Amino acid sequence: MGYEAVVSNPDAVYVAVINHMMPRLHTRAEVLANCYRIGHLIDGLRRGHRDLDLIVLPEYSAMGVMYDETELYSTAAVIPGDETEVLAEACRRNGVWGVVSIAGERHEEHPLRAPYNTAVLINDHGEIVQRYRKIAPAAEGEACYPGDTTYVCEGPKGIQISLIIGEDGNYPEVWRDCVMKGAELVVHCQSLRGCAAEQQLAMAKAMAWANRAYVVVGGAAGFDGVHSYCGHSAIIDAEGRALAQCGSEPNEVRTARLSVRTVRETRYFDRNQFGPHSLLHRGTTRDAHAHGLADCPLDFYRTWINDPVKAQEQVQEIVDRVGEPAAR
Repeated sequence: MGYEAVVSNPDAVYVAVINHMMPRLHTRAEVLANCYRIGHLIDGLRRGHRDLDLIVLPEYSAMGVMYDETELYSTAAVIPGDETEVLAEACRRNGVWGVVSIAGERHEEHPLRAPYNTAVLINDHGEIVQRYRKIAPAAEGEACYPGDTTYVCEGPKGIQISLIIGEDGNYPEVWRDCVMKGAELVVHCQSLRGCAAEQQLAMAKAMAWANRAYVVVGGAAGFDGVHSYCGHSAIIDAEGRALAQCGSEPNEVRTARLSVRTVRETRYFDRNQFGPHSLLHRGTTRDAHAHGLADCPLDFYRTWINDPVKAQEQVQEIVDRVGEPAAR
C-alpha cells in the first residue's frame, strides 16, 4: 500500500482516537492475528483521513487481558519483536504515527517476574521511539510488574509526547512528571470497566488544565467475555476542554487537530497559570523575589524521596484509621 505525502499545516497535529473493541485472546498466534487486524484498521483510518498524523489505541489493544496465568506468561512478547513489527509495518506503509498497547511485555527475568503492561509509540518510519511501562498497576491485583519511570520524546511535527497507562492516570504525580520532562501531549491508554468514565474524563480534563498540556485518551470498549469496557476515548486541549469525545460504542472514532504553537504560547504568555512554573517560582515579585522560591514546601514528597519506607508507613496509617472510633 502506501500513500503519497499530503500537504498539511506544519503546526497542526491531526490525531485520531478509537474505542477499540477489547479482544479476548489465548495464544500467541491469536495475538499476532489481532496485530494484523490493527494494521488493517490503521490502513482504513489513513485512507479516510489522508493527512492523519497520530492514531491512538487503548490499553490492552494488541493482546487483550490474559485472565489465565499460563496464557499470560506464554504470550508475553519481546519488544521489539514479531508483534511490534506487524504494527510498525502498518505505520510505515501508511506514513502515520501510532500508539498501541502491548500489555504483556516479557520481563527481563521471565518467567520469574510477571510481564510489564507496556505501550509503544511508533513513528511514521516504523521505529519504536518510546516504550513506556505502566508505573502503577491496578491496586486490586493487576498481574503485571510495575515500571519505574516516565519518558518524553519528539512526536509528529515536533510535539513532545509522553505515554501513560490505565491506573497511572489516577495520580497527578505521574502527569506532572511527564510535563516536567517537557511533555506537551500526554497520551493516556486506558481500559475502564464501565464504572468510572465520568471521573476519568474529569481527571483528564483537570490534568490538561493544571499542566497546560494536550491530553489524548484511548479507551477500550465492548465485552471480552469476562468484563465490559466503556470506551470514552477523548481529545482534550490545554484549557481542559474536550475537542472530541467518543461515547461507549465499540470502534467509534473521533479526530481533532492540536496546535503545537498554541500550547507553547500558552505556557509562555500565561506562565502564572502553568502549574509547574508557578510552583517553582513561589512568591515571585518584581523586586526582592525576582525568581521566587524554588525549594519544595511539600513534606510528603521530601519524605518519599529521603525515606520511602516511612512514607509507605504514613500512607498505611491513614488507610488503617477505619478501625478507629470517630471523635465525639
